[in-house]
Amino acid sequence: MIFLNLDDGTFTQSKTVSYKFKPSHITTGDINNDGKLDIIAISSDEPDITVFYNAGNGNFNNSMIISTEVPLADVKAVDINKDNKLDLIVACSFEACIIVFLNDGDGVFSKQIRYEPTYFPLSLEVIDVNNDALPDIITRHDYFKITVFLNTDNGNFIEQKSTSISLDSRFIKAIDINGDNKSDLLVGYSSSFQIHFGFGNSTFANPIEHCSNYGITSLETADFNNDNKIDIILSHPYNNKTSILFNTGNGTFIEQKIIDNIDRPKYASMIDINSDGKAELVIANDQTITILNLHC
Repeated sequence: MIFLNLDDGTFTQSKTVSYKFKPSHITTGDINNDGKLDIIAISSDEPDITVFYNAGNGNFNNSMIISTEVPLADVKAVDINKDNKLDLIVACSFEACIIVFLNDGDGVFSKQIRYEPTYFPLSLEVIDVNNDALPDIITRHDYFKITVFLNTDNGNFIEQKSTSISLDSRFIKAIDINGDNKSDLLVGYSSSFQIHFGFGNSTFANPIEHCSNYGITSLETADFNNDNKIDIILSHPYNNKTSILFNTGNGTFIEQKIIDNIDRPKYASMIDINSDGKAELVIANDQTITILNLHC
């Protein structure tokens, strides 16, 4: 469903984009360079990528299906070869493969590059991990591994040595958490998360663990209190709580804010809904979306 913002923090009634399967992941990006955000969807049960083209009025009437031959676990849209065209990167769910689809510029993907990593990829992050201004790929695997694939400047990637993690991870996020201009890794688990500080050369330090008193289903980052430091938000649906952990600036989190009485929150993020320069807290569960004006 799509809710169109009326610029004052209110939304139109939802519009539905029909999809023949239950989507497991969606992302957005201007695939055909027409200045409009398109929707890219995958299903973990089907070997396809579906691109829904934005008509500019909130409607997505035309779509394109890209066959992958194998079901998919994750999808990202990013320009990997510096040609100002959004490419697609997917992780395969039942085979050890990563596929890069290079965009010709008008939304046609005539070239694909397939990589067969050592371990099965479960999810992807795309970020520059070695400060060469090129987006690299980070994959979360089974067998308690995280692997970096370095971009070689032409859209090709080279697999690096994997980083071992101690538990069965739920999600990863790559971001500079301590303000040293090097990408760090946040690895989420069922009731804790770990921070691997990056050295800026595609390698990471041993993890620092942060435990939660509640089960975690999502981990997102944003500067919640406008102090130019990246904070962390955790969703705890089984406890009807959302936690915000405030960053001291060096990647440590001392103070936290607990938001109670949110019915089974599964996902939370910070977005400037009404274009006033202040971000609101958006919390979603299976039935509702709640928008909170947060005063930190």
